[in-house]
Amino acid sequence: MSEVLSHRTEALLRRLVRRDASTALNKVVARSRPEDVAAAMEHLTLAEMRRLHGMIADRQLAADVLAHLSDASRDELARELPTDVLRDLVDRMEPDDATDVIGGLDQDRRDELLEELEDDPTGEEVRELLTWPADSAGGLMAPNAFMVPHDATCSDAIAALMARHERIESIYYVYVVDAARRLIGVTSLRSLLTTPPMTRVSDVMSRQVITVGPRTDQEEVARYVARYDLFAIPVVDEGRRILGVVTVDDVVDVIREEAAEDMMRMAGVPDGAVDRVGVATQARNRSKWLFAALASGVLAAELISFYETSIARAAILAGFIPMVMGVGGNVGIQTATLTVRGLATGAVDASNAGRFVTREVAIACLLGVGFASLLGMYAGLRFGDASAVGVVVALSIAVAVTLAGAVGAMIPLGFARAGVDPAIATGPFVTSSLDLLGIVVFFNVARALLGP
Repeated sequence: MSEVLSHRTEALLRRLVRRDASTALNKVVARSRPEDVAAAMEHLTLAEMRRLHGMIADRQLAADVLAHLSDASRDELARELPTDVLRDLVDRMEPDDATDVIGGLDQDRRDELLEELEDDPTGEEVRELLTWPADSAGGLMAPNAFMVPHDATCSDAIAALMARHERIESIYYVYVVDAARRLIGVTSLRSLLTTPPMTRVSDVMSRQVITVGPRTDQEEVARYVARYDLFAIPVVDEGRRILGVVTVDDVVDVIREEAAEDMMRMAGVPDGAVDRVGVATQARNRSKWLFAALASGVLAAELISFYETSIARAAILAGFIPMVMGVGGNVGIQTATLTVRGLATGAVDASNAGRFVTREVAIACLLGVGFASLLGMYAGLRFGDASAVGVVVALSIAVAVTLAGAVGAMIPLGFARAGVDPAIATGPFVTSSLDLLGIVVFFNVARALLGP
């Protein structure tokens, strides 16, 4: 009976690998699920991961573990495996999992492995799946869908299901096709089992089938599955012939991967595969964004020096610079994050973008007025002999926060319209832009009220 791996078991696996205790390791692995073994391997070094995988005696389990690793770990491990070993593992996988493994290899290894699989049905299916982009519905789909002709009875459909179930990875729905194998409807397994056997499936099917094309982006596929509460969604060509099916387990993986990728980009870390990347490489990757932040800081310093006359006339103003920049920056980041989330879930699109921006600007304006009142009163009470400072601070905060709301909403929308991942907008890009905007607003308000 399988047991869920605990943190203690993960540590045990690491010790067994380091001691080359293959017999004990296989006993632990045999009692565990391949998903849990794969999760434990994610915490090992590449060398330890390679050794653990090589020590798994059950080759089907080894294939399942490889299929359940994260993309980065799977690709790293697959590159290290000999071609004959990799061929054996791929041959034991479902076609969509085999495609993921082969697709992560360099072109020479990929061609070599596909040549090895030339006379194998798996190889043919993998070649077909590799023609589609990896982040599309075609790249995600399993090529085998359970289809029955429209004139079949429920009894016929059940008999076909019993005969073919071993060749199809997951069966959630029954897809009904016409004589030309075009998709015309869908019904559930429950309907087959609860309807009189001689009833035609066309009488119990729904003609409103949610479908996607093979080039539909994986995030769009995930939105469809979430919106319509589907367990699977068929992938069809222009003639509505079924090419394959994307199942909910693949969609969950997409959602997790996209969320992790967006978090990395929002933090200004461009490479999501950080676990086994060297320190120097990580420093180089992060320095690109930090250099941009440094450059914006230099520009901010130059802007402040441009307004040195205003500071000299009212030195108190200098103490409020971080406050104006910080409040405006945080409001902008909040708005940008909400915008990116809306774009990712489909809640924000071209049809309601204007209304969304207007709403966010109105919220930012209310926040700006609220903060302006508080800071204005504080500045007025604290620096009573320079009452104009309170007015400058209050007006600056109100304007900066309102503009931050507009910028935070419009930049991600602009990125999305240009075909660039809007998650990039919520990192140092928006922060730096809003810092500079806050400085310009603050000192121009000061010059307007206090004089040049």
